Amino acid sequence: MAVEKLKALLDELASVVAEMEAMTEDAPEGEDAAPMSEEQEASLRSLEAKADKLRERIEFVQRVQAKGLELRSVLERAAPAKAVEKPITEETPAVAEKRYFAIPKASHNLRGFKGPNAEERAYRAGMSLKATLLNDAEARRWCDDHGVEHRAQSGGINSLGGVLTNAELSDSIVRLVEEFGAFPANARNVTMNSDTLLIARRTGGLTARAIGENAAPTTSDATFDNIQLVAKLWGVDNRVPMSLMEDSAINLADAMAVEVGQAFAEAYDNSGFIGTGNGALYHGTNGVAVSIIDGTHTASVQSAASGNNTFAGLALSDFTNTVARLPLYARNRNAKWYISPSGYGSSMLRLMMAASGNNQADVAAGANLNFLGFPVVLVHPMESRLTGTASQVACLFGDLSQAATFATRREIRVATDSSRFIEFDQLLTFATARVAMVAHDLGDNSKAGPIVALRFAA
Repeated sequence: MAVEKLKALLDELASVVAEMEAMTEDAPEGEDAAPMSEEQEASLRSLEAKADKLRERIEFVQRVQAKGLELRSVLERAAPAKAVEKPITEETPAVAEKRYFAIPKASHNLRGFKGPNAEERAYRAGMSLKATLLNDAEARRWCDDHGVEHRAQSGGINSLGGVLTNAELSDSIVRLVEEFGAFPANARNVTMNSDTLLIARRTGGLTARAIGENAAPTTSDATFDNIQLVAKLWGVDNRVPMSLMEDSAINLADAMAVEVGQAFAEAYDNSGFIGTGNGALYHGTNGVAVSIIDGTHTASVQSAASGNNTFAGLALSDFTNTVARLPLYARNRNAKWYISPSGYGSSMLRLMMAASGNNQADVAAGANLNFLGFPVVLVHPMESRLTGTASQVACLFGDLSQAATFATRREIRVATDSSRFIEFDQLLTFATARVAMVAHDLGDNSKAGPIVALRFAA
């Protein structure tokens, strides 16, 4: 390939330059120095001629490479090409090339890639996937031309698996986890530098007291303890039809990002909100909605009025009493409602529509995701049944970032295997991440914490 040929020429030129420098450095200096021998001069002239020829060949290969990129951008029927100046190698920072990005248009609205240059990032990710997984020669060529990382399978055998580290794909998956997942998006986010992490937590502060005349004040101390986070391995496997991989690179990257990102988001929400500590289902995580009603956080639980044991039976006073229970420090900072979509529709939305007097315009317009002046976050794993909900948590209210932590040890990584489901013409992708989740501040039996729960009547 042109890139490999250019690198070989540059390496050869560097070797010639080093040899010339060695010969001139070894030559004697000063007035008494003997003149350079005819043999030495001949060697230097030979090296000089060789260097000139190598330079001409390098410039020729660079021109051919640039012209090839320009012509391929036309052949690929792309959007208008844009040029980016970038050094070819670290050894020749003064030499620059023009890179032409030929990006086809997507056939439908992208779900996994958003923001500026979404189609370009999706296409780059898709071509990296095709180059790595299908060993597609044209995709490998495109990736080399445009500086997109791709890795060949070990020994050329796909079944040995490969790791996809394309930046565009990884960034989109991580963004989708936070977009789809209520828990990662709203809990406190930290990065772990090792498998375990201790975070200091303030448990008590100083106290100001009245001091009598000629009397010493009673001392008080700020107290702290630690929150321990232990990274756990999470994974999701996905079977992708090979026909999809052979089609649009943009659609391939978009589908991969959406499927993987949504799967992790659901797993994190399930564990963070309704985890029971079960190892197989929740990796030992105790969720906020489960822990808060375990009998040790009663000050953080507001029970609905007698008989209000379903979403349809909840009254406005049940929600206002819940707001009243939350401490001021959590209410004014980042307080939100956390409720299932069905619970929101059957309780909050119902109450808002009733309060408007069922005005036709109000009903047609619906309502924004706000209730009693606070944002509403829809959480799919939380209670969604419309009957049989007595004594269950209807919703949460407060600042989740002060009550729970989501820690990342390693972002999502994707491995592949094209042989396991070969009879179905499918590719297996296995994505893994290492994260930790813990609900650490839910109050106690005498003092409400930064998040409180509205619980259905028994």
